[in-house]
Amino acid sequence: MNPEPRYESDYTQRQVDAARRVLIDVGQVLASFRDCMVIIGGWIPDLLIPNAGESHSGSIDVDIALDAAKLNDGRYADLVKLLLETRRYRAGTQKFQFVTEVDLKDGNPPVQVEVEFLAPQAIKLKKHSPKLLAGFRVLQADGCGAAFRAPVDQSLSGRNVSGAQNTVKLRLASIADFLVMKAYALGGREKPKDAYDICFCLEHNPAGMEPLATDWKTRGTDPDVIKARAILREKFTSVDDFGPQQVVEFHNASDTETRAMQARRAYELVQRFLHLLV
Repeated sequence: MNPEPRYESDYTQRQVDAARRVLIDVGQVLASFRDCMVIIGGWIPDLLIPNAGESHSGSIDVDIALDAAKLNDGRYADLVKLLLETRRYRAGTQKFQFVTEVDLKDGNPPVQVEVEFLAPQAIKLKKHSPKLLAGFRVLQADGCGAAFRAPVDQSLSGRNVSGAQNTVKLRLASIADFLVMKAYALGGREKPKDAYDICFCLEHNPAGMEPLATDWKTRGTDPDVIKARAILREKFTSVDDFGPQQVVEFHNASDTETRAMQARRAYELVQRFLHLLV
């Protein structure tokens, strides 16, 4: 298991490159499941906001949300089987996780990349008997259901785990829905990149912040959106609150002035977004 990253410097280019290869690899291996899986997590800003004024840190793993309603008639077992049959993927240290090693052919040791499967809390998957992978189960996560509301189709080209060039079609959580899930993450754990991802999307969304706010406003009675709004209000009440300070910790700047500017910018971005929701 890779050490949990906390700082921007923890997201090395080798790890990001390796994870991107796994994303392409999984997109090919599980192509027949594209209708019931959506890419979530840290790859969303990187893939949907590729021309931002500043580079996104990327991601060093692959997170996939599964639509339980479409995984009937043994399809869940088939999904697990496909990954295992590649002989590239094996069980990770977490029950909802596969891992693989990526040799970048750069003279350095292979990079281990984790692939994690999540689903809404209400998921009900039929068990396969005998079990294909002892102890494996999808992680049920609050807010994960937002991933399936309006996914975005995108083609992605690059090298796969084996080094072959390939192009795959993926379904990605929309920026608006990604923000819902990231707000839940911010409220339920302590990982500095969550606050960074939220602020990055608010600042660099190609169409601006207003369409994101409009999207949330049209779902004013959606329990996930209501809770996400409450989390953002709570965590970004001032520049000294948890949200802005998590952004500061992620960047890990050495000088006080830069850290203060980062906290102020994070606070102002979220406050502007919340104001647009009124």
